[in-house]
Amino acid sequence: MVHVNQPQAYRPQRLTTDRRRLFDNIVSLYLLQGLNYIIPIAVLPYLVRVLGIETYGLVAVAQSFAQYFNILTDYGFNFSATRSIAQSKDEPGEISRIFCSVFLIKICLTAVGFAVLGCVLLTVSPMRHDWTIFIYAYAGVLGNVLFPVWYFQGLERMRHISIISGATKTLSAVLLFIFVHQSRDGALAVAIQSFGMLLAGAIGFAVCTRSADLVFHWPCWQDLRTRTAEGWHLFVSTASLSLYTNTNVFLVGMLAGNVQAGYFSAADRLVRATNGLVGPITQAVFPYVSALAPRSSEAALVFITRSLRWMSGLALLPVIAIFVLARPIALLCFGYGADGAIPVMRWIALLPFLVAVTSVLGVLTMLTFGLDKQFSRILIAAGILNLVIGVPLISRFAAQGAGASVLLTEAFVTMTMGLILRLNGINIRLWEKVPA
Repeated sequence: MVHVNQPQAYRPQRLTTDRRRLFDNIVSLYLLQGLNYIIPIAVLPYLVRVLGIETYGLVAVAQSFAQYFNILTDYGFNFSATRSIAQSKDEPGEISRIFCSVFLIKICLTAVGFAVLGCVLLTVSPMRHDWTIFIYAYAGVLGNVLFPVWYFQGLERMRHISIISGATKTLSAVLLFIFVHQSRDGALAVAIQSFGMLLAGAIGFAVCTRSADLVFHWPCWQDLRTRTAEGWHLFVSTASLSLYTNTNVFLVGMLAGNVQAGYFSAADRLVRATNGLVGPITQAVFPYVSALAPRSSEAALVFITRSLRWMSGLALLPVIAIFVLARPIALLCFGYGADGAIPVMRWIALLPFLVAVTSVLGVLTMLTFGLDKQFSRILIAAGILNLVIGVPLISRFAAQGAGASVLLTEAFVTMTMGLILRLNGINIRLWEKVPA
């Protein structure tokens, strides 16, 4: 059972400063990261229409496969390193040690990932035929490695992330509209999007290297072991998470073909884009709560409860809109050639609400209170569950089967996280009044 400390007396001035910085981060993310969600929603219908559903499905499969390598190279650092830096904000030397260790590990994992990709492309015939698309997709992985999101998050400098990401995504979108016009431009579409990620990574890395507090040095073996150990359970968690958030696109492509993969990917990306309503809140609140909990775990729980109310309520808006208006939304965005995405959208319409709840229960609560292993085990179980029910459902019902599998798995995650928190003495109830 997790021990919840009684509130400690800490300076009101410090609390006021922290709250002001948190509010500024949330507002900045909503204003500046709007581009990060508006642009993909604008680009998605264009790509589906000009590439055609089959070529778009191939592009989605390639990017889905590249996502496995993003997970490998992230190695859970977006949570573990963010948390470590947030808890060491007043220690520049420790932050430098964390940064250098994490970055070296990520570079090594990138090399391993590229070797694995080469082996797969040489041995899997369907992927070998379209090898250029898969190579271009992997270039985006390198951009993700270069961009130290975890560093900026830990220091609560969300504005840096938003400006860089928003500007490069805007540039990529403009290039897509200029150069991608027909079905044979699939590889070019992937290359342009990966170029945007590479550019963002290069700029982000250059910005953080200008920090006066960051001193580069070759990390010692003990630092590497520490960072690897801290990130292990969270890496397993995110890898397991991909078994039901990313794998289904790949499975549909392999089991039901690129057309069905196009239907599922179009619906999934459109619905998940609505996570932009609550994503900035989670991103800004996580380092804040991570720093608050050691001072007063009770105060952190109060804040988490309030966050759950706001985020779940906000996420209900797109749920209702997507379920009721699935057909006109799909036809408006994708045209009649992608009407197969309509039933998939209805299957996964509840995802924005479930994702908002699991973000609070899992990221903001379980990780903040040190339940990393339990968090990891829940996602491992969810990934296995998705494969067990997903393969037969996809084989029988194609894209709709994938949608049903994702919905059932996400519901399992939500209920299990709530149960584990309750068993550990952490009770978050929406209907109870919380102290001011």
